[in-house]
Amino acid sequence: MVLEVLFAVLAGVGIGLSLAAPPGPVNAIIASHTVTRSLRAGFLVGLGATTADTIFLIVSIVAHSAVASIQGWIPFIALVGAGLMAYLAWTTARAWRDAEAILESKPEEHAKSYVTGLSVNITSPYPFIWWLSVGLVLIHQLGPPVLVGFFGGLILWNTAFPLALREAQRHIARTYHAVLVFSIVCLAGFAAWLVWSALTALL
Repeated sequence: MVLEVLFAVLAGVGIGLSLAAPPGPVNAIIASHTVTRSLRAGFLVGLGATTADTIFLIVSIVAHSAVASIQGWIPFIALVGAGLMAYLAWTTARAWRDAEAILESKPEEHAKSYVTGLSVNITSPYPFIWWLSVGLVLIHQLGPPVLVGFFGGLILWNTAFPLALREAQRHIARTYHAVLVFSIVCLAGFAAWLVWSALTALL
């Protein structure tokens, strides 16, 4: 039982890191606010984005309760989630050559860093789709502990990424490329796992 909970938490951390690390609007703003403003500003952008994920989580839990009695839908939802994971892995791989450009992002005029992260993430369709597909399956398959790890992974990235930018701006390209490799492997791995779980359930 303890090992199962530990596995779910560690899986959640891996998922959180793999989703937070790839290049995207939130990371671009985290980078620009950290470099041009402060470490705290970059962290608050990430915290705002995490708040949006919490809102999507609540929607997922409601959706999970609504379809809990219809187990037949889970494999098909898993396949949708696998497709999303594979797409994110593909877009991350395509962004390999553009990873350094994240440091050149110029901050736009926003009232607060926290509100910026919240508004950017909550208006993006991808986190919403992810929570209603992959998130729903994870809650069903691994239970609540995976959520603890997931948000732990997000907070870890929101702290480590701005800190790395402030401490090693000249060498961040190499570090970020290593993170890209990690993200691609994780996303592809989770996509394969979702396909396997769906086929297992259907067969």
